[in-house]
Amino acid sequence: MSLQGASPFLPARIAARSRRRAISPGLLFLVAAGWVLALLPRCVLGDPVFYPGEEIAAQDLVESMSDQDPGTSWFERWRRMTAETKERQTNWMTPLVTTTSRLEQRIRYDVYDETKGNGNKEYNFGAGKGVSLIVTPTDEFTFSLPNYIDEPGVPASTGWAGEVLQWRHRIMSSPENQKNYVFSVQLSALTPTAVIPNTSNHWIWTPSLLFGKGWGNFNFIVNLGSQWADGDNSKLSAPIIWNVAFEYRIGRITPCLEINSQPSISGFVPTGSPGLFVLPELLIGRFTIKEDIRYYFGIGYQIALEHSSIEEKYANALIVKFHLLF
Repeated sequence: MSLQGASPFLPARIAARSRRRAISPGLLFLVAAGWVLALLPRCVLGDPVFYPGEEIAAQDLVESMSDQDPGTSWFERWRRMTAETKERQTNWMTPLVTTTSRLEQRIRYDVYDETKGNGNKEYNFGAGKGVSLIVTPTDEFTFSLPNYIDEPGVPASTGWAGEVLQWRHRIMSSPENQKNYVFSVQLSALTPTAVIPNTSNHWIWTPSLLFGKGWGNFNFIVNLGSQWADGDNSKLSAPIIWNVAFEYRIGRITPCLEINSQPSISGFVPTGSPGLFVLPELLIGRFTIKEDIRYYFGIGYQIALEHSSIEEKYANALIVKFHLLF
């Protein structure tokens, strides 16, 4: 129960009881972070764990001992490397907002239908997603497809957004039939190439830690990072950004529940907490097109949990996404 819009005549005893029942967003994050700290030491014990050096050595060993011709072209060698890299990690689905800790090779396109606090609509085509490529046994590079934001009737908020560039490095991993987890680090950059008039012309940097752990068909993923602006740090605080996603796979349907923390990357507000949302969703797939080419899609409804989220971001959003894996 929120007291944001409570009547000033509400008795103090009832108000105090309501405050005791409220769940702090910070408490949810501390619980998730505690899980990570408790589970990470156990993950590296027992079953094989793939570290960067071991993955490269294992790949060289397989190529030297296998009777199968690895191929002579760079494309054939690259395709074999990506296949072996994906075999050394989990096979979870990727949530709508929370960033997966896995390395992925895909083309992704998202669309947001947002309802702002004043009732206006805003449509986000692309949402900073795009093409992800596995470039080494432990690294992935992503560049976004053109991202267009449209707020009908508000020219100052309509136009092309900047390009998102992202590098992800997988530190440790273990497949689902072993320890079933992945731990990675990531650096994302939003370029200052947007043409939206009210967007500040700065690079936005977001370093993050990405961790996921699974048990059978259930898994959760935690993101923890921060954000800062190149050349304008005095006007942009460095908020702690965190996301948590819980998934349960049932055949080709994966229900998922996310709690998302989203700062405003264009407002450069020195005070105020990041937006906080809950996002129930369904991920459907993967469906095979040909050999190792597959696709899946997802749909969810994101709801703001606090008044500041509605003021700085939006009240709710219908989100759909499409993944083409190769």
